[in-house]
Amino acid sequence: MMDEDFPTDFQVIVVGTGMVESIVAAACSRIGKNVLHMDSSDHYGGLWASYNFEGLQKFIKEVNSDPDRQKQVYNLSEKWFIEKESAQGETTDENKGEPRKVWSQADFAAEYRKFNIDTTPKLLFSRGPLVELLISSNIARYAEFRCVTRVLTWLNDQLMPVPCSRADVFATEAVGIVEKRMLMKMLTSIVGYSEEEMNNEFKDWNNKTLKEYLTHKGLTPNLIHYILYAIAGGNNSLPCLEGVKECKKFLMSLGRYGNTPFLWPMYGSGELPQCFCRLCAVFGGVYCLNRPIDKVETKTVDEGKTVVTIDSKSKKLNCDHLVIGVHECPEELMSSEPAESCDISKAVFVTNGTIMASEKEPLTLLRFPPLADDDNAVTVLEVGPATGSCPKGLFVVYFITKKTKDAESDLKPYAERIFDMSGGDQTAAADKPKCLWSLFYNVKDTSSPVSSVVDNVHVCSGPDAGLDFDRAVEQAEQIFKKICPGEEFLPRAPNPEEIVFEDDVTHGPEFQREQDEEAEPKE
Repeated sequence: MMDEDFPTDFQVIVVGTGMVESIVAAACSRIGKNVLHMDSSDHYGGLWASYNFEGLQKFIKEVNSDPDRQKQVYNLSEKWFIEKESAQGETTDENKGEPRKVWSQADFAAEYRKFNIDTTPKLLFSRGPLVELLISSNIARYAEFRCVTRVLTWLNDQLMPVPCSRADVFATEAVGIVEKRMLMKMLTSIVGYSEEEMNNEFKDWNNKTLKEYLTHKGLTPNLIHYILYAIAGGNNSLPCLEGVKECKKFLMSLGRYGNTPFLWPMYGSGELPQCFCRLCAVFGGVYCLNRPIDKVETKTVDEGKTVVTIDSKSKKLNCDHLVIGVHECPEELMSSEPAESCDISKAVFVTNGTIMASEKEPLTLLRFPPLADDDNAVTVLEVGPATGSCPKGLFVVYFITKKTKDAESDLKPYAERIFDMSGGDQTAAADKPKCLWSLFYNVKDTSSPVSSVVDNVHVCSGPDAGLDFDRAVEQAEQIFKKICPGEEFLPRAPNPEEIVFEDDVTHGPEFQREQDEEAEPKE
């Protein structure tokens, strides 16, 4: 859109295309608000984006060469474990008799479009708020999902499957018969609690941990491991009630779409903000990427109404409400209340095989218990070619935890448990998949809600270290209700074939019966 044709007055301007901003933009546009959605970058998603391999290299270069432009990402460390050029093409895999490709850096560059690597990889709980919102709003038609096929944990120095269903519990050999009954009894009681019953049952455990509660209930160390680390995804200091709620969330999502409670978006989590942007555009939202904002001001107009004015590329834009990502918002507009936060350590690995052999291509969630008592638990997601995340023969593996020292120090000890990180011959028989490429980085935690000093400026938080999108959905709904009190949040959008325009309706012939009767000859 040429600058001279660019409209200047909108009801809502949204700056940033992260998850929270995109949901708010879609919700406002859906009920008829006049929305402009801008981003200073040339791609959608911000810190929630997915990149192909070339785009990721550009992102890495940008962070390293101009840290001020990407202040929220730091301690970035990339490493190759393979040669620049490949000396040989394929060898045969002894186990399956299939050709196994020997990868080089040049191969990654040649197949860069087949990668979709997430900066904020997350799963959806099958009965979680985001899945319900995608279905009720009909935005689900813009996306595809795959079921997570297995949940693993690290127990007795090896990877073990976590029993997710009643059948799994009774089929597993890792748990004795008496333990199976104890486990089923505990899980059944957690699922059965209403919110009120849960608060009553655990009122005496407010200052105690889930581990203490499970020990008090007489569960064995084996069962405590499965519930605390694998199902609740916590560590030894996880508060009791919070842990029980996490367990219930896990258990309530079982059995809806597959054997585990989780879904993964095809082509990566970065697709989801774009689904909401698509809906916003369908209902008249105007999109403008690569448009940085230079200045934000507020001014009072007729009858004491406050309007927000944005300077962008020598153009003045006016709006009744400004929705802005925390990384884009000028500091003078944010309240100075210090929010307690712990930054996030992340890593991405590309490997030449799955972390645990499987008949079909797996999609895996691994919840690593802390290796040391004062460590945080580590979430690991492994996605393969069937998800559109990488070329055939490779897997992309994400590691996420709360920062203790720096990303590499926090996560490398866990990676070394499940990968061969020695480089060397890719065709050599090995118990672990070979790591071909790695990236460690830290991200500032900006997930705490931030209030604005102006009523009609709404600040959107960044991604958190959690497994799901629940906080983003909750915050987007809160912001929408401030902008549009009393309006429905993302009502169902019609399918294209359901839309009928009055001008397009072909009217049938008028009813002629009375005239015909009058015309008949009387006897």
